[in-house]
Amino acid sequence: MTSVYRVRAVWSGFAGAPGYTNFHFADIGTDAGRNAAGAAVKAWFESQKSCLLAAWAVTVQSEVTEYDMATGVLLGAAAMTTVPTATTGTAPTAAYVGGSGYSIQWNTNLIDHGRRLRGRTFMVPAVGCFENDGTLTAGHIANVYSGATALVGAVGADFSIWKRIWTKPTKDMTLEQAKAFKQVQIGGALAPATGYFVKDMASQLRTRRT
Repeated sequence: MTSVYRVRAVWSGFAGAPGYTNFHFADIGTDAGRNAAGAAVKAWFESQKSCLLAAWAVTVQSEVTEYDMATGVLLGAAAMTTVPTATTGTAPTAAYVGGSGYSIQWNTNLIDHGRRLRGRTFMVPAVGCFENDGTLTAGHIANVYSGATALVGAVGADFSIWKRIWTKPTKDMTLEQAKAFKQVQIGGALAPATGYFVKDMASQLRTRRT
């Protein structure tokens, strides 16, 4: 059985809050590991705070949850002994679009079912990091890559991408059966993040409750 650990950050201070960003790690089942993962996630948001308004805050939660990688079953939870403080934004007050920001793609070296395992983190909402044509500023792209380098290379925190495979409705189901269908995790894959890429464009997110 392979365990995967989740560190959750909660966004607050804007219309529609709270929002959630999840980060997954391998082999952080000790106090030192949990603390290292929490510090790495905190450092990521600190590197991005120039695109967050001062009224916004992102708080790394103290609880780290452990799951069975293949089934998604919750195995346990433990608290960090050193809990990161909240990150608050430094961007000057400005108009923004609540569902728009930017995202970063995380790459791994794992090929699963003929596809490379990848993940994505959305930084939404975001403000003050766009050019007049809607692309990201060169300075902020540099911030994203700098923060990503630190997260992927964080000592004692094996930042990883978790893929979950779910059951799906079948074509022979009735409409009532399809409506009542509940997904069940039937498999999974986990691999360390080894690289990253940010598109020089805005990203949209329908909900922050993920």
